[in-house]
Amino acid sequence: VARSHPDYDALRVANTILGRFGMMGRLGETVREEQGLAYYCSSALQTDLVAGAWVTSAGVNPANVEQAIDSILAEFQRLAHEPVTAQELSDSQAYMTGIVPLSLETNAGVAQTLYNMEWFNLGLDYLQRYSSLINAITVEDVQRVAQTYLRGDAYALVVAGPHEV
Repeated sequence: VARSHPDYDALRVANTILGRFGMMGRLGETVREEQGLAYYCSSALQTDLVAGAWVTSAGVNPANVEQAIDSILAEFQRLAHEPVTAQELSDSQAYMTGIVPLSLETNAGVAQTLYNMEWFNLGLDYLQRYSSLINAITVEDVQRVAQTYLRGDAYALVVAGPHEV
């Protein structure tokens, strides 16, 4: 979706739960920690003025590629079909709002934030509104955007490295 899309903030919260928070969210917990299939596994939203993508990346031993793909896709479906817990939601919201002051500790962080505020027409009061925007996201919002954007038939799969066709 575009950065200006009404679903953007809910997608960011969903993404934090899926693949950014803690040891890289649910993906890191399941694919890396529990199953030992990847050296890392995380997700990110890549958005711009017009459109973007929700991407996942993982460093996987070639022997585990198929199993890792299956586990990642299963986590997508889990997020879409099982509501996140209130604890996951509040932890992610606290992380997302708490990281902002840290991101403003460097000149580069301040410059990037100001650039984003201008480029995406967020308004000069964006940092004042940010916590309210993130904390307004509900469990239902997370599930709705996951169901909308993590459809089982709507993804492109890329595997780089030694892989038999």
